[in-house]
Amino acid sequence: MSPETAGSTFRIDVPYMDMVLSISAQPSGCASDEAGFTRTVASHGMPFDPVIERLLSQFEQAVRPEGVDGVHGDAILHAILARWLWLRSPSEVQQEANHGALQKWRLKRVIAYVDEHIGEAISLADLARAAGLSRMYFAARFRMATSLRPHEYILRRRIERAKDMLIKTNDSLVDIAFNVGFQTQAHFTTVFKRFAGITPGRWRQSNRLQA
Repeated sequence: MSPETAGSTFRIDVPYMDMVLSISAQPSGCASDEAGFTRTVASHGMPFDPVIERLLSQFEQAVRPEGVDGVHGDAILHAILARWLWLRSPSEVQQEANHGALQKWRLKRVIAYVDEHIGEAISLADLARAAGLSRMYFAARFRMATSLRPHEYILRRRIERAKDMLIKTNDSLVDIAFNVGFQTQAHFTTVFKRFAGITPGRWRQSNRLQA
């Protein structure tokens, strides 16, 4: 299938599903360039279909700077996605499900972001930006890659960092809690006990004795 779609006035440089979900997650009226697509660039992964062609033409009109219509544009995008999914065979859907996890390079960027900002508040939007994806698309792909929700992964990394500090420093529990991103010692203790089975103080005492 040719990457050029006859009659199209623009091309899409990212997989089509990425484009639709990314733009759909943008605020109404938002330009689509940040989603990884420009109106002058080709459509990889999009099947040729006259209905999709007409919808693409309507979408281009809806997002032109002189008359941005976010609601109309969003409706067209969802219609395109519905049509595209309808055109696909069950085998194609299954293949994407089997290979739909977050790409390794994106995952590395997210892990690095978490480690660099472990002491700060980290939102789903922050992680999605690090991965270069929309929030809803990122969350699904991240879970497929790690078997964890993004929030659960962050908590695990905070507790791992806390364990390292409990062994290697004499910092107080409240200082450690703040340093790994918890707002209160009580919350830190609750989460730590959920993952480690015992409180931070007892964990520190037990592991220092073993060392």
